[in-house]
Amino acid sequence: MPSPIIRIECFNAEAPRTQRTAENIVDTSAYLRELCVSALRTKNKENTTLISRPGTRQQVRRRSVHVRTIGAILLLILFLTPCRSGGQTNAQFDISLRVDYSSADELLDFFGRKANNPARVAKQQGNQIAARTSLLLARTERPGDDFVRALELARESFKSMNDIYGLKMTMSRLDELKKLLAETKRRRLDTRVVATISSLFPADASVSLTIPVFVVAMGNENAAAFVRRVVWRDNTPVFVGDDQGEQVIVLNLARCLIRGGDVQQEFVQVLSTLAHECFHAVFGAYRSGFPEDTLPRTPFLALAHLVQNEGIAYHLSREIRDGGEVPPSKWFDATKRAVETLNAAFLELQSPVLTPGRARDLMMNSNLSGSFEGNYGATAGLRIAYEIENRLGRPALTETVREGVRSFFEKYRELCRRDSNLPRLDDRVLRAFLP
Repeated sequence: MPSPIIRIECFNAEAPRTQRTAENIVDTSAYLRELCVSALRTKNKENTTLISRPGTRQQVRRRSVHVRTIGAILLLILFLTPCRSGGQTNAQFDISLRVDYSSADELLDFFGRKANNPARVAKQQGNQIAARTSLLLARTERPGDDFVRALELARESFKSMNDIYGLKMTMSRLDELKKLLAETKRRRLDTRVVATISSLFPADASVSLTIPVFVVAMGNENAAAFVRRVVWRDNTPVFVGDDQGEQVIVLNLARCLIRGGDVQQEFVQVLSTLAHECFHAVFGAYRSGFPEDTLPRTPFLALAHLVQNEGIAYHLSREIRDGGEVPPSKWFDATKRAVETLNAAFLELQSPVLTPGRARDLMMNSNLSGSFEGNYGATAGLRIAYEIENRLGRPALTETVREGVRSFFEKYRELCRRDSNLPRLDDRVLRAFLP
C-alpha cells in the first residue's frame, strides 16, 4: 500500500519578508488593495528599507504614517471588494470548501472553562487528525488516551508537560485565538480562497472538487496547515495513500498568530496558508488525469514533483502575504542555497547505492525540516516559480500547471541560459528528465 500522504505548510516567522510597494500596479482597485495589505503588514520600526533585485539594489523609503492612515481608511476594501478570480469563468472549474469550525470551537470552550469534557474535544474530527499528525511529525507514538490526558494537563497549566500537541500556545494566547476564529468565520474565507487559487489554473481546466477543511487551534509547532487523505471508520480517521479516501485540509489557527500583530494581519496569514493547501488539493485533482502523473515515481521524480507542487503553492502564499513585491536580498541568498542543496539531493537520489531510509530522509527534509532554508525542495521550487512568473509572466507559470513538472524545469533552464546570475540546476540533474 502506498505510504499515507501528508503535505505541510510550515509558517516560519524568521523567513525573509518583503516591504510592499505600488510598483507595476495598473488599475485603481488593485492599487487600493496594495495599499491596504501594506497597512496590514507587521510594522517596521525603520523608515527606510533596502530592497534588492538580482544584480541591482535600490533604496525604497517607507512612510509608515502614510501606511497607517490609508490602512485605517481602506481596510474594508481588501475584505469587502470581490476578489478577482483570474478570469476563471469556466463552469467545469467547480471548487468549493466545506469548512468545519467545531474542533476549534470545542477546544477553546474547554480551555475557557465553558465546557468540561476533554473526551468530546478529542473526538472532534479535526482534532483527531491534528493530534495524530502531531505524533507523526514528532516521530513518536503514544497510548490512545494520551491526547485526552494532555488536554486536561494543559488546561491546568502544568508547565512540565511534553507539548507534542502544541497546546501551550493555545492556552497562553486563548483570547487572541478567539478573536481570530471569530474574524475567520466572518470573512467568507472559502469564497476568497477559491477566487485566489483559480488564477493559477488554465482557463479550460476541468476540476470538480469539494474539499473538507477542519479549522483547529492546536497542533505541531512546525505545521500551520496540512493535507491528508483519510477514510472515516466509526468517526475515526484512517490515513491512506494517493488516490484513496478523500483529501482533507487541517488549518491550525494557533500557528497563524503573529507576535505583535493584530487580527487583520493574522487573517491575511490564515488566507495565505489555506490558499497554499487548497492549491495542493486542486492541483492534485487536476493533474490526476495526465498520464505522466499516474506513472510510478522513483524518489528522483517524486522530489521533482514536490519541487513544482510546493514551489507554486509557496509562491502563492508569498504573493498573498507580501503582494508580489521584490523580496529582500537575504531571500535571494537563502533560495540560492536551497537550489544548491536541491542539486546535491537530486544527485544523491540517482546514486546506485542509495538506501530506502536515506531516500526517505531526503524527501522528508525537502519540505518538513521546520525552517525556510532547510525545506530545500519547497524553497528551491519557490525561487523557480518566482523567476518564471517575474520574468515570463503569470501565463507561463500557468502553462507549467497544464504541462507538468518537465515544463516547470524546462522554463527555468531557459531562464538560466539567459541570465547567468540565477542559481543553476546541475546539468546532470536536468539530463535525467529533460530532452
